[in-house]
Amino acid sequence: MRRSLAIVLGVLLLCFGTIAPAHAATLALTPLTLGNVFTDGQQVKVGLSTDASSVTWSAADVNGTVVATGSQAAASTLQISVTTRGWYKLTVQAGTLSAQTTFAILSPLSTASVAGLTTNHVGDFENTAEGWTFYPGSEFPGATGSFALDTADNHSGTSSGKLSGNFSAGGAYVSVNRTLPSVNASSVSFWVKSPNLSFLTFRITDSTGQVHQQRLTLSGATDWQPLSVARFDGGKQYVHFGGANDGVWHGPAKGLEIVLDKGAIPGATSTSVSLDDFTLNALSTKPTTPLGDYESAAEGWSFYPGSEFAGATGSLTYDTTNLQAGAQSAKLSGDFTGGGNYVAIQRNLVPINLTALSLWVKTSQLSAIGLRLTDATGQVHQQRLTLSGSTAWQQLNVTTFNGGTSYLHFGGADDGIWHGPAKAIMLTLDNSLIIGGGTTASVNVDAVAATTPTTYNGVGTHFAGSWAPDAIPLVSQAGARTARDEAYWSAAETTAGTYAFPAKVTTYLQSFQSNGLDPLMVADYGNCLYDCPDQLFNAPYTDAGRTAFANYANALANQYPQVHNLAVWNEWDVNAAGPANKTPDSYLALLKATYTKVKATHPDLTIVGGGDTDVTQQAWFQTFCQLGGLKYLDVVSIHPYNFLHAPESLGTAIDQVRATIRQYNGGVDKPIWITEAGWYTGSGSAVPVDEPTQAMYMAREMLNVPGHDVDRFYMYDFKNDGIDPAAAENNFGLVHNEADALGKYTPKPSYVAYATAARQLRGATFLGKENPGNGLIDQVYAANDGTPFRAIWAASGSNTTVTVNATGPVQVTSLYGLTSTMTPNASGQITVTVGVWPTYISGSTVTSVTAP
Repeated sequence: MRRSLAIVLGVLLLCFGTIAPAHAATLALTPLTLGNVFTDGQQVKVGLSTDASSVTWSAADVNGTVVATGSQAAASTLQISVTTRGWYKLTVQAGTLSAQTTFAILSPLSTASVAGLTTNHVGDFENTAEGWTFYPGSEFPGATGSFALDTADNHSGTSSGKLSGNFSAGGAYVSVNRTLPSVNASSVSFWVKSPNLSFLTFRITDSTGQVHQQRLTLSGATDWQPLSVARFDGGKQYVHFGGANDGVWHGPAKGLEIVLDKGAIPGATSTSVSLDDFTLNALSTKPTTPLGDYESAAEGWSFYPGSEFAGATGSLTYDTTNLQAGAQSAKLSGDFTGGGNYVAIQRNLVPINLTALSLWVKTSQLSAIGLRLTDATGQVHQQRLTLSGSTAWQQLNVTTFNGGTSYLHFGGADDGIWHGPAKAIMLTLDNSLIIGGGTTASVNVDAVAATTPTTYNGVGTHFAGSWAPDAIPLVSQAGARTARDEAYWSAAETTAGTYAFPAKVTTYLQSFQSNGLDPLMVADYGNCLYDCPDQLFNAPYTDAGRTAFANYANALANQYPQVHNLAVWNEWDVNAAGPANKTPDSYLALLKATYTKVKATHPDLTIVGGGDTDVTQQAWFQTFCQLGGLKYLDVVSIHPYNFLHAPESLGTAIDQVRATIRQYNGGVDKPIWITEAGWYTGSGSAVPVDEPTQAMYMAREMLNVPGHDVDRFYMYDFKNDGIDPAAAENNFGLVHNEADALGKYTPKPSYVAYATAARQLRGATFLGKENPGNGLIDQVYAANDGTPFRAIWAASGSNTTVTVNATGPVQVTSLYGLTSTMTPNASGQITVTVGVWPTYISGSTVTSVTAP
């Protein structure tokens, strides 16, 4: 029967020719632009392969809403008429065949240099020299209270300022105030803690003597919370009085006042508020912190006569005729006719993580000046800064704190190792450095400034493994400024004592450099030449193995001088198998050997360690710190994965780590970097999220961590590691795997959300939080150009609206980068819908944001 049917079909074909297929036999889409990622103004084009005569297409946004459709004759290129920023899924139809891919349209990446803010500390409350004064609100008699340093509680350092008020006998408010150094500030940020206050009143006085007053709402939390003021002539319940009395800000600021109102404590007659870490923030060309502009004695510099060598006399005065910047400089004078070795000027610091120090000096009498920096352990690092012999102002720059000419150290750890952050600075005029052997001399000093680390958003990558380096430009285009990768020990040292790093490591590091990515390199994993493991993760466990690992890490630093940050191992606390048994003491032994070896030859290299504590490994980290591990790292790395929860809860894990650091580091912080965190998509059973949720969570994480003083955040990871939807490790990426049916490196929604957040945060400085109501999170930042912006979202719940009060146009940007300009109504208000996704609101015209 089958044979007869075949014969009949053959005859029919001979009679009528080949039957045309009812649909196209082929249809494929391929990226023409890397990853199908485009920027404003670029034509969206996708490679098309089909034997159909024509195709139709549709583009849908992240909500599945079709935003554009079209058709065209078959060609090698499919042109898509979508120009609006965002993430899209493209569906192409040819007959009954269909194919899909994704594409993204982003704003161009800024090429402007990162500026950041100059941070001027005006309220550290470590001593009374700052000049804060209590005021009982005498125009409304009856209130009593006090202001004092409180050593029992602080946000940083050893004390805070505590303002107390009692209204049982009447009165309306009490306050604390101080005059300010002349700084043309663009914002003020500080931390507060109160048991029951609902708001604080903030007053700042401009150069005309006009007082600008507004309310700052507190969240209701009883722990420390950050506050910021990004606009001085606006805000909630804004009023102005005195001076020009025109409601216009006339900088620079002259005075600052914090008011505790009776009306902020309904149902009570007394309360208190603790204050700490007041900073005036001004735009700078690089992220620096002035340590000495000498415009006011309030900075806290004092004269020291070198009393341990009796006999010297001298003074610190302010010189208005010789200055490098501002209106005056500091003049240090010394007289050794009665003996002594040196005189100095000095000040204590809020612990500050220096990467460099610069200062200007002018003298005709000295061959050098002395610099002493005190680290977090109390160890003093001393060196001489040689002068050129010029009688003009000259700038001195210091990048090594535990070295230099005539270096010595004493006190604290007394080990010659710099344990940042810095706690104090001293500049010395030494008798032995007076030219010609005289007994008197003077030196003018000005513009002493610390360069501080910049905030970086990054991604985890695996270019040392199987990834091809052609994806690296997409990493940069996302807005990442750093990437974390590896150079495996077992691949670099195949003959004992000889190091030959694979060519692919050199290739990807060169590509990082050309694409503007600062690498964080991980020295990691076992080597069968030493403590031979059964698997890659088995860790060194003998002194010989640890020495060999340290030598390999040092060889890595020697080979790649462009690497400034080196991590010691990856997740020892969960993967250091074998006899090392993942324990804190075995990790400390490896870290100590590596730190000591590498720092001896690369003192400026930042060593990152700590076992990469997960949210479940707090006890492990506490033991590591208790054993003394913090002495052998510059940065603590953590991996606070939190798959079951929204990102805001990660703040608790960060704060726990920070509390442990302070507990075992003399109350002083060490920088914390999140070097891995993320959410995976897919269809596995172990709590994946859908792709829009991954995008939303990731952006909220990027925005949230600066409020917890995290300098670097690495999203794990950049690319899906495979195509199995049920495998968690295959689905962490921001872009698809090269083997994915949607196309090589094509974007997931998270790529666009990351790019949007990274563009907003590039060069930005976190200022604090406001509390508009309805449980909304309102984070306030200063953008790279100094203008304020905020990111608003709800941790949970349904959409709500906020009212933006503004004096002019405001820019509103969505999670996926779509920016619109909105103009306030006649009442000066704009209504914006917000939800669990972050919404960015920017513009110097914004005075406040409120929710119903």
